[in-house]
Amino acid sequence: MIILQFIFYFAVNKFFDVPDRIMYNTFFIYLILNFTKNMYSFKTILIWEELKKQLQVHTEFLLVMLVNDIAFWESRYILVHIIVGITFTFFNLFIIKFIRKICRKLLEKRLLIIGIGNTARNLTKVIRENDFTMYNLLGYISANNIEGVHQEILVDENKILGTYEEIEKVIEEQNINEVIIAMPLADNAQMLEIINNLDGKVNKVKFTPELNGVYTFNSEIENYDGTMLVSAKINLVKGIGYFIKRVMDIFISFFGVLSLIPLTILVWLKTDKEERKHGLFFTQTRIGKDEKEIKIYKYRSMVTGADKILEDMMARDEKIREEYEKNKKLKNDPRITKIGEFLRRTSLDEFPQFINVFKGEMSFVGPRPYLPREKKDMGKYYEKIVKSKPGITGMWQTHGRSDTDFEERLELDEYYYRNWSLWLDVVIMIKTLKDVLGKKGAY
Repeated sequence: MIILQFIFYFAVNKFFDVPDRIMYNTFFIYLILNFTKNMYSFKTILIWEELKKQLQVHTEFLLVMLVNDIAFWESRYILVHIIVGITFTFFNLFIIKFIRKICRKLLEKRLLIIGIGNTARNLTKVIRENDFTMYNLLGYISANNIEGVHQEILVDENKILGTYEEIEKVIEEQNINEVIIAMPLADNAQMLEIINNLDGKVNKVKFTPELNGVYTFNSEIENYDGTMLVSAKINLVKGIGYFIKRVMDIFISFFGVLSLIPLTILVWLKTDKEERKHGLFFTQTRIGKDEKEIKIYKYRSMVTGADKILEDMMARDEKIREEYEKNKKLKNDPRITKIGEFLRRTSLDEFPQFINVFKGEMSFVGPRPYLPREKKDMGKYYEKIVKSKPGITGMWQTHGRSDTDFEERLELDEYYYRNWSLWLDVVIMIKTLKDVLGKKGAY
């Protein structure tokens, strides 16, 4: 990794005719910054966390170089260091991903999850979608034979390698070097028994706390003389954070609104002549920030009189009623037009909402804009969710999209409220782009 970094650094500096003395000195500073952030560890982290670390290192590098350039080199090499600082972030990500791929067998962590319930299922989903973690998930251990533990099986039963009594045998046979305890409701005695039993048998043990999913993104572990404290805070969108988020919204929505011109022409050409008479757009009342009702704009993707048709369908078919009440949408909805199916699959039906973002009624990233009639179904989540501007995309969009049911969307939106940060918005934007391009989970 260091050799590849030096070759790239050497090439850039030689191209700009930077003296060797300055090049070696600045590369040494760059190495020190990388070592202080533990950048060469190839830890089992998500690519978003790696990107965050890379941005931190290269921002610090740029600041240090800027001071040096102004103080000692009369600004001659500012451009060089800006180019290095920007390009190295993506160069390093590419190289790290490349090294992880070709050296996977050498670097991978052979993982065992203790637990077979919802937490184990969620961890499995994250690991499968993020091969950057270098985890090779070999299977699960059921801890239901421990007194007081009972988890419903929500993972692949063929991957359950045994019970807790057989854990030593499984670790030895599968050559396990890392274990995650996915039992957030386990008490101290149960956790102590499991951790003590794993002592000396694996390299690392991780566990999910009971508050997992509530305060996560901004949580920190503090050691109070042997007592573990989890420090968490709610990052409300205010102050400088609000200003930056609004600037980002204006910038993104400006180009989004411009894209509506060619997109609307395409929709008009592809829409049935009869349906054109009823308009290409429709507005709908939704719940905005601080409970204020807003009118959101969308491309019309359903036939005229869709609400009345839905009422008739639910009255005739109890299964349709149950599906709609659970998910607030239908998977195979006969009301969707041919062009509407395309718009929904590609998420283009949401593009007119860039007008709402530009007006300041919505944000590009935020909770789902809920219907007024859904207020009673939102229950305890309502008061928290409406404190944020609704978004075109959000946690619900990047964690299953249409595959999540109504309750899961509420939980994800409350998570966003509790854990908001500008970095979380950036991650959601990147994941949204990835999901939309992959047409994942949209209907």
